[in-house]
Amino acid sequence: MAHDPLAGHRVLGFDLETTGFSPQNDRIIQYALIGCDESGEEVHLESLINPQRDIPIESTRVHGIVEADVRGEDTFNVHVQKIADAMNGAVIVGHNIERFDWPFLKMEFTRAGALMPEPLAIIDTLTIARRLKLPRNHKLGTLCKRFDIPLVNAHTAAADAAATLALLWEIIRRHPQPFRREVQDIPVWASGGGTGSTSSLGPDVDDLPVIPGSQGWLRRVESGLVIGRGRHRGRTVSDISTLDPAYISWLKSAASPIDEGASQELQKALN
Repeated sequence: MAHDPLAGHRVLGFDLETTGFSPQNDRIIQYALIGCDESGEEVHLESLINPQRDIPIESTRVHGIVEADVRGEDTFNVHVQKIADAMNGAVIVGHNIERFDWPFLKMEFTRAGALMPEPLAIIDTLTIARRLKLPRNHKLGTLCKRFDIPLVNAHTAAADAAATLALLWEIIRRHPQPFRREVQDIPVWASGGGTGSTSSLGPDVDDLPVIPGSQGWLRRVESGLVIGRGRHRGRTVSDISTLDPAYISWLKSAASPIDEGASQELQKALN
């Protein structure tokens, strides 16, 4: 690769298995962080988790984990510090991480009374596949087959985390042009930013400073904050609080992709 945006960074594929689909009601039962650190040394962190609740049969059919597998395992709060240590300052790569894995992680950290990790960037290979308009469907298994990436033991956290990281590398290799940018800017581009469009704000939205911990969702202007991604890109948060209050509620919720510090900045802008 002429330009490798991941070079010199700790880069970790991340995946979770859970008891269901609701971060508020379901729990993590397995996690994995697979990749390498800044020097190229392997990082392999994975564990089963005792969710302290039942595992529905529908979920077991997906990942194969039953209650007997996790009964003697530690609860999530035992793993909080090692997960935070691995993720802080790292590039975290996941498939559908923004809408699934990250909200689950955020809720578990909240239950444990701990601050969320602060990665350098969170890269979602599902969002990238959609941005590049790759042929459907965009399930991890389908994309891995298309890019000739082995995926053995699919729907186990370690296998999916490793495959997701390999998928990102292969996408970058085959589609290098969009990745000739700083790694922190890849999530913004993937979500639809970086197109060079202008708005009534004057400078392009992409030129505005990103609020730390917001993953590009919030950017600063003299008058406050603007939305940097999604359907309300370029609008001020004060406008959105009137036009679409449910959107602001989502940004402030446990399912939001922004961290606690960014959420506090959002609240200040709304006061």
